[in-house]
Formats: sequence, C-alpha cells, structure tokens
Amino acid sequence: MEKFYVDENNQANIICYKCGFEKSVDATNYRNTKNKVKGKCKCIEGFEFTLEYRKHYRKDVKLPGEYIAPKNGEKGEIIIRELSLTGIQFESLKPHQISSDDTIEVTFKLDNPPRSKIRKPVKVMWVRDRSVGAQFSERKLYEKDLGFYLQK
Repeated sequence: MEKFYVDENNQANIICYKCGFEKSVDATNYRNTKNKVKGKCKCIEGFEFTLEYRKHYRKDVKLPGEYIAPKNGEKGEIIIRELSLTGIQFESLKPHQISSDDTIEVTFKLDNPPRSKIRKPVKVMWVRDRSVGAQFSERKLYEKDLGFYLQK
C-alpha cells in the first residue's frame, strides 16, 4: 500500500500508481481516521493508500543495538526497526521492564560507511510487549550523522 506524506498545511500529493496523475488533496478530514484511504483516479483506477502525518520521515531499518535503563540498571540487546531525527522504534530481544515515561539510553551503529555510533537518551512513549517507541531526549537542531543517514 502506498504512503503519502501530509505537509504542515494538511496537503498531500497523491500519485496514481497506474497512470502517474498527481493531485494535491486536503487531508484535514482524515486526521482522526486509521489513515487508510480509498481513492479513485481520473483514469478510473481505484486504489488504497495511507496518509502519514509525522513531521519527520521515518526510515525502516534493522540495526542491532543495546539499551540501559539507569533507574534499575537493566541492560538488553535490541533491534532498531524505525529511525527518524526525533525518535526511534526498537524491539527488545528479551523480556524487559521498560515502561512508558521511562528515560533510557540507547546505543547503536548506523549501517553507513563510517559506521557512525549513535548514543542517546530517549523518553519512552509507548510499550507493546517487546516493541518500544521513544523520542530522543536531546534536542539538537541538526544531528549530522543521523541527518545524512536519513536522507538516503
């Protein structure tokens, strides 16, 4: 299923996969839905797509790493599944004691040629079994290594 990004003006450029026709649509009314939308092109082709309202692009990755929870000293191995300039989603390889609102430190290496090491504190936003979504706690205007990595 195709994914289209919604800009700061709630506009999304939808492109028909069959004929290439492009149309800008107002996505305001779809914000509180499950983001799955059905469309029909002028070429009569019907298709489904999702709308992405995130401010920053998320990249699907599979990067090994680890976490440390300072409050109880818990450590564990993780696989980073999604990465953006502001956040991360990872999966713990073993059961953990991580909870929403915890601050933990994650460390991982990017799979770029210099194998850039990223070590950051994150605030846990949600936990679903071994899957964890978190926001980077440090708010740098521009994270050079991560920014270049996410441009690819």
